[in-house]
Amino acid sequence: MNKTLALVPSRIGWALMLGLAVTTTGPAASAAILLNDSFADGSRGETNLPNESAVWLSHVADAAVSPGSLAFTQDGGSKKLWTHFAADGSEVDLAVGDKLVATVDFTPRGGLYANTSRSFRFGLFNDPTDGQLMSDTNSDNGGGLWTDSNGYAVLIALNSDGAGGTGAQVGKRTGTGSLLGSTGVYTTSSGGSPIVNALDTQYTLSLELERAAADVMNVSFSIADAGGVISSHSTTDDPNGAATLGAGPIATTFEQLFFRFSNNTTTADVIDINRIQIEHIAAIPEPATAAIALLGAAALLRRRS
Repeated sequence: MNKTLALVPSRIGWALMLGLAVTTTGPAASAAILLNDSFADGSRGETNLPNESAVWLSHVADAAVSPGSLAFTQDGGSKKLWTHFAADGSEVDLAVGDKLVATVDFTPRGGLYANTSRSFRFGLFNDPTDGQLMSDTNSDNGGGLWTDSNGYAVLIALNSDGAGGTGAQVGKRTGTGSLLGSTGVYTTSSGGSPIVNALDTQYTLSLELERAAADVMNVSFSIADAGGVISSHSTTDDPNGAATLGAGPIATTFEQLFFRFSNNTTTADVIDINRIQIEHIAAIPEPATAAIALLGAAALLRRRS
């Protein structure tokens, strides 16, 4: 029996199976959980990525941590908290097609008010020139460290008035100074349904950044309760196109999640954070990439036969 002929069916079969695998299943997305902290140990002080990351506060005496809860009491002044989901020097750099998704579960407690001021603010950032600030301190600019931080933020109003409320603002940091204390250092886009909240109801915030091209970033926000999404807003940061978020370059590198609450009457008496998750979803290769791999395998088979 001709050994070459005997090998041909198996080679053809192997090639067919490879082609079937590529065309039917395709390459899988690479999703990595960078942080998933539910405060299960009742502590905020340890970093053990991806299971937990230390949370730093502006007002330590106003925070209470218990399993599943970091409850931050608000009053007449602003308060901040932040955490780092990547080690200093190992920041997340989004390639074209990559996504970075921040998901936060929180519950307003104590008191909730009729309000249209977007004073509940959070965002994803990176400081390109300074090391991470890993200590409790009351500063809107990290003692000067965050002056040149880059990133994107969401500004919303927690609101109890069903007849009032306002949608979200999504913005890119285009100035310097306070990280989230001033809207003047942001170029923003507004939209979404008016947000109405209820006490002791858990909400899920989502901020998704998708690098759609080398100089294009899609920015999407949503807030949901147990019944589903109650408001959402998306925009595209395209400095060379519509420039909705300004003509400056897009931000592509991230390592910090930061929150700022202006006061209790424009947020809630207590902001109870129940879970923080940061996920990096790598790009799925284009179909053409898989086709090239298949053609290469077929060519190799022909040479060997």
